[in-house]
This record gives sequence, structure tokens and C-alpha cells, in this order.
Amino acid sequence: MSAITVSRQVSSRGDELAALVAQQLGWRLVSRELINQAARKAGVPEVALAEVDELGLFGICPSTREWRAYQKQVERIIRELADAGNVVIVGRGGQVVLRGRPDVLHVRVVAPLELRLSWLQQERNLSREAAMAWMETSSRSRARYVRRSYHLDINDPSLYHLIVNTGLLPLDRAAALIIQALREIGGL
Repeated sequence: MSAITVSRQVSSRGDELAALVAQQLGWRLVSRELINQAARKAGVPEVALAEVDELGLFGICPSTREWRAYQKQVERIIRELADAGNVVIVGRGGQVVLRGRPDVLHVRVVAPLELRLSWLQQERNLSREAAMAWMETSSRSRARYVRRSYHLDINDPSLYHLIVNTGLLPLDRAAALIIQALREIGGL
């Protein structure tokens, strides 16, 4: 059985790409639902709210104990999903949790800043300034998650088999590239 982890820059179209890859492979796509499932199993639903709240609008600050219980559940769920196979896992440090497993492909999705800003402005109907603020805050939150959980830099290219620039490749070609890379590691 195989799995793909997808880490993505804010508004790089990484979620769309992950969904397209999952659809083309006929695999399960897991993203935000993982947060809620882990928080429920850890008995700390406020952590789920804090994690979904990338912009910090709710002002929720889980305790260290709550965070660790949540993190342990996230890791357990990610491992279970990978063990079951045929899954595309978006975010939550999957590239670190499943590091070293030969049946898992780790992908980072990036795009040029100007394109990401434009896409975010269109998607959320935001001004350039609001889109920039959103992107900066969300990017810091994602980086903080990996740094806090694993003491690693989310942008470290050594964490990934493949880095895909959606500013240079259309989504269908990027999906084909990811699927070919999965074949190359023996995942198909």
C-alpha cells in the first residue's frame, strides 16, 4: 500500500492538486478532517479550533498537555492512514511523520508570490493588502506547526521527494508528474 503527503504554500493550489491526484488515482483525500478527528480522539476539541484558526481570530491557546495529546493523535492517525494505503494526506506534518517509509511519496507545492496573491485575492475576494496579510499569517502558522511539532523547517527541500511549482505547471501536468514520481518509488 502507498500514500502521498502534500505540503503546500498558502494559495499555491496545493489543495486542488492533492484532490486531483486523489481523484485520478481513486484514492482517499484527507486534510482538515484529520484535525477534527485527532482533536476528538485526544479529548481536546479546542485544539481543533486553534488549528483551523490559522489567522488567530479566535485567540485560542491550548495548553502544552492538550497540544501533545492532539499531536500524538495526529501522528497515530497519519500512520494508520498510510498503513491502510491509497491515501493522499494534506498537511499536518505528514512528510515528517512518515519520513523514511519507502511506500510514501512526499510532495511540496509552491508557486510564485505574485501568483499566489492573485489567486488568493480572486478566491477570497480580498484586496491585495488583505491577501498579503492573510498569506503571511497563514504561512507563519503552517511553519510554526512543523517547527513546534518536529523542530524542522517546512521549507527544507530535503523533506520532499518532489517540489512542484504550480506557477510553472498546469494542475493536470503537475498531477501527472506526481503520479509518475509515485510509480518511480514503487508506490504503484
